[in-house]
Amino acid sequence: MTGCAAVEEPKTEGAEQVKAEDVTRIDTISPASGSLLGGETITLTGEGLSDVSSVVFGGVSATSITAAADNQLQVVAPAAVDYAVGAVSVTALSEDNEVIASAANYDYQVLTGVDAQMQYAFAHWQDYNDEVWGIFPDNDCGNFVNQTLIARGWVETEEWYSEWNTTGDFSDSWARGPAMDAYFASQTDRATRLSLDQRSQVKVGDVVMFDWDPAGENGVDHTMLVSKVDPATGAISMAGHTIDAQYRDLDQAITVENPGATAWFYSIA
Repeated sequence: MTGCAAVEEPKTEGAEQVKAEDVTRIDTISPASGSLLGGETITLTGEGLSDVSSVVFGGVSATSITAAADNQLQVVAPAAVDYAVGAVSVTALSEDNEVIASAANYDYQVLTGVDAQMQYAFAHWQDYNDEVWGIFPDNDCGNFVNQTLIARGWVETEEWYSEWNTTGDFSDSWARGPAMDAYFASQTDRATRLSLDQRSQVKVGDVVMFDWDPAGENGVDHTMLVSKVDPATGAISMAGHTIDAQYRDLDQAITVENPGATAWFYSIA
């Protein structure tokens, strides 16, 4: 009687066992969406996350990264690039800035009034939206800043309004620096005046007032919107019209560009 016997593979003395390479991957992002301004704490779970040194949202690094547990990281989402709505990829980098994992997208959304304000500002810092608001030919800076406050949720009043594009009528507080400054100063329930010495309290969406010649008597010469505050250096960037800008540097404006100038802020509640 014959049969088939199992045949063993020959053994090779000293053969090396191959170990599977460690895999780094991101399985989940929670929450998977957030404000255009960033700031949300996001939890990433996956494998091999101890090798991750930075996490990038659509090209911008998270502002902090912390190991929360085995194969779990917590990161603080940065602001969306130019406050744009939409999904961006989330990428994990090694210490050598090499991509070691990518995850599903993180979705930036308009969730707050400041989100809406900044989305409007970055849509219209060059495209003046003149069909709706018109353009003040001598200086459109106040017109722009006030439009962004409308986008944020402020409502026109008898003391603060513009019908420039329809009847040609407008309040001085809408388009004239000194009157605009006085109006904001009167809005104590929603606007707090801050000096240059209080700049550490300034945040995105606040208003900047400039006096290029403090020794003169004309008062406010220009106004802009805070578009970025660097947490590491305290540098303040601004968006605005007349000198069209997305990220004009505050200190450059009052030293190099206009030596001897001064500025103050209105922190918007």
